Amino acid sequence: MPPKYGARAIAVLAAAIVLAYYFFFTWKSLGIFFDRDDMMNLYVAWSKPLGELLLSNVLYWTDSARPLGELWYRTIFFVAGFDPLPFHVALLSLGVVNLALCAWFVKLVSDSARVVAFTAILFAFQTRLMEVWFRTAVIYDALCFTFFYLAACLYLAARKREQNPGPGQSALITASFILALDAKEIAVALPAVLILYELLFHRLRWKNMVLPGILGLLTLPYIAAKTLGAKALTANPYYQPEYSLSRFLERWSEYLGFLFVRPLPVSHRAVAALLILPLLVALLLRSRQLIFAWAILFVTTLPVAFLPYRGGFVLFISWAGWTLFAALLGNQLISLVKDPQHRAFAAAALFILLGWRAGKINLHDQRTGDREWLYGDARVVETLAKQLDALQPEFPRGARFLFAEDGFGTDEWTPVFILRLLNEDATLVVDRVKMMDPKPATQDGYRYVFTYENGKYRRLRP
Repeated sequence: MPPKYGARAIAVLAAAIVLAYYFFFTWKSLGIFFDRDDMMNLYVAWSKPLGELLLSNVLYWTDSARPLGELWYRTIFFVAGFDPLPFHVALLSLGVVNLALCAWFVKLVSDSARVVAFTAILFAFQTRLMEVWFRTAVIYDALCFTFFYLAACLYLAARKREQNPGPGQSALITASFILALDAKEIAVALPAVLILYELLFHRLRWKNMVLPGILGLLTLPYIAAKTLGAKALTANPYYQPEYSLSRFLERWSEYLGFLFVRPLPVSHRAVAALLILPLLVALLLRSRQLIFAWAILFVTTLPVAFLPYRGGFVLFISWAGWTLFAALLGNQLISLVKDPQHRAFAAAALFILLGWRAGKINLHDQRTGDREWLYGDARVVETLAKQLDALQPEFPRGARFLFAEDGFGTDEWTPVFILRLLNEDATLVVDRVKMMDPKPATQDGYRYVFTYENGKYRRLRP
């Protein structure tokens, strides 16, 4: 077989293995129902005027919360209705797109097919980030990754030709960046990543900094909208930053515990070691690629490093940096093998070893980890949706409902969201006794009355 055809065959085989690995770990997500966050996200997206939703994606600096994710919910609901399967199919499909974007980005940085293969098998799935592939409620992180790395790839592709992006390319990069901001706030790290790329791989010229600088300026009104005013995101206690060394170390200890699949957060000493030692290795090896990979994993974590804990899924964008760093180190080891045939064999062996070892860790953690927060929450929503739909498939518009008991917490609106979405009727009145003060003396005035006992919903009226 001629060398070029042999290389293509190996590349196709490696891509097939990576895709098989990805779907092996993620296909079970297709059977998961909506969870509570899904109901809130979907209801807000569905109830918002379409014109307002579209405009908020253009006017990215408004106080609208992550409008690109809302548009995603709204579009799939319009096409498929109240059915979680199409949402999960779309999420897994987006995962394949993100895997391809990660591979493209790594190829642009490393110019090595081996590094691409090593990165892809590590990036394809990580058990502590599984919400990115299993929970449609965190679609914001998946969408942010898509447009963050699309913008980065378009920029790097132009700069690899020793050219600055032209007007059309610049417009496309800027639009991708704005969509990344529309998806999630962590996208503000992109201008810093591009500036670091320029400093590491190109001569320092002001014209090379124009587009990254413009993207940086675009973040200023966005950051102001998210941090200032009564409707700012930081007004929410769950998003209030604390800029202190203790918060920094606390958050990194949790996140590193996740990335290295530890049962508990790592120590603060381990945080210092796991952040500083890779940088020292990159500097000692004088590898600009390794330094850049370290910069990605560090800089893209900073936006969440001072916030209250939000879950491992917030590391999805930085996960590409971690896997790139590991892949580059692996390639450094492979390059020590002088004979080309032996080097090719060693590369194939390392690719298989990485997949086997990472897969074993992922599989063990999936089997033993307590993820009731994922499966249990979805089952509660599924029970209400399916049982109410079985009790009466359709309700007249504007009907009034009362839940004597419903199995949800006092301050939740999930039953309201489910009934209105099931019937696509925002005029339904849904009252819950546990949320009413004073409690109703009678059930008069309600056409439908339900209660919840022993895991089942029962209709009391009519």
